[in-house]
Amino acid sequence: MIGAGLAAKAWLATLAMMTVQGTLLALVALFVTRAGGKLRPAWQAAIWLVVVVKFALPWGPHLRGSLSDLIALLTHHEHAVDPVAALPPALAPLPPVPNVGMAVLWIALGLVWAAGATYTVVRAVRAHRRAAHAARTAPIAPPFAQRLVATLAAKLGVRTPRLHVGAPSVGPHVLGLIRTTIVVPPALLQRPELLRAALLHELAHVRRRDVLGRIAQVAATSLLWFWPIVRLVGRRLDAARETACDAWALETGEIGRPTYARLLVRMAELRTASAMALAAPHALDARVRAVLDRPSHARIGKIQRIALAGWIVLALGGARSASAHERIACKYTPQLAQALYLSYPEADLDGDGQLSRDEACGLQAHLRREAENGQPPLVSHLDPASEAELQSWLEEPLCCNCETPEANSGTCHLETVGAEL
Repeated sequence: MIGAGLAAKAWLATLAMMTVQGTLLALVALFVTRAGGKLRPAWQAAIWLVVVVKFALPWGPHLRGSLSDLIALLTHHEHAVDPVAALPPALAPLPPVPNVGMAVLWIALGLVWAAGATYTVVRAVRAHRRAAHAARTAPIAPPFAQRLVATLAAKLGVRTPRLHVGAPSVGPHVLGLIRTTIVVPPALLQRPELLRAALLHELAHVRRRDVLGRIAQVAATSLLWFWPIVRLVGRRLDAARETACDAWALETGEIGRPTYARLLVRMAELRTASAMALAAPHALDARVRAVLDRPSHARIGKIQRIALAGWIVLALGGARSASAHERIACKYTPQLAQALYLSYPEADLDGDGQLSRDEACGLQAHLRREAENGQPPLVSHLDPASEAELQSWLEEPLCCNCETPEANSGTCHLETVGAEL
């Protein structure tokens, strides 16, 4: 029970870390996409895709300068070592009694998360299976449409997908990663120019491998189903991805802008069958304006590629080890003073029944000098094994946390007090 509770607590802490880091990255992405003016659609889609991947990945390679590393630098710049935890067994306090109630709570929270994640995954898998089954059972497109998709696929440099005719209310969409299938509504077969535009858009999805992005979205949404920011980022990615495919289709020169805008308006009238359907009504106005007003820039330039590489390092890199950031800050506590006094009452120079910080530092200095000279240590009330452990423990710095910043040098009159022993 206790072990399961600790495991659940550790996993929930990891999810919390993913939530915080992904949210901070989303805020940076929002600032970049808004402050960057008219960024290329493919560049915006890449920025939001990296944020989605960050939400889906708990860990990344340890990279200096990454977001995780910067957070670790700010939050772990000083590490306080608990001296009581480092005491030998003879002096250390008894471990706390495991809290069964807290373990049950952590397990319950873990089960709630698992239920939500399972529901999200099952719902996504079922939706995909329904769409895939509908595509497999849909009639194959007529020969002229098959020839058209083969010609356009060759122009975009992708493998020719299967082309099926779906239900009248289903918008154009693409399925599959290795062997792709494009589904179009029957109405487009009557309008060859609109069919050409729709096929170019869907082939752009294939060219960009947007199915992989969809898988990352499902993973992120399943892991962090409780966090609405993940869905907001997913909608940003969807919008940028569709606009990027519009740019790909228009850049081929196979279709005019007015015709492509008419396709978007026509497809907005259909009920979308999947998240990758061509026209999303809530983004229709922005997409039509982008098609009619903006130049087509489908590809990312060299400068954008370099910036994207830096963005990936910043976003997906993990934090370096804690020792790369931490400074050991040893704290002298009353518990430590009492433990030292019980073992070495001779170190109480003023006879007040307790060891001050200076007396403890003097004790440490004395033990080190005696060890260097090969002399036996002060007589203590410990057995030989515990005495050896205490000797090893006393080699750690005790005097690095003095009361004032000026005295934070680790000395604390160590030599002076030590000489009086």
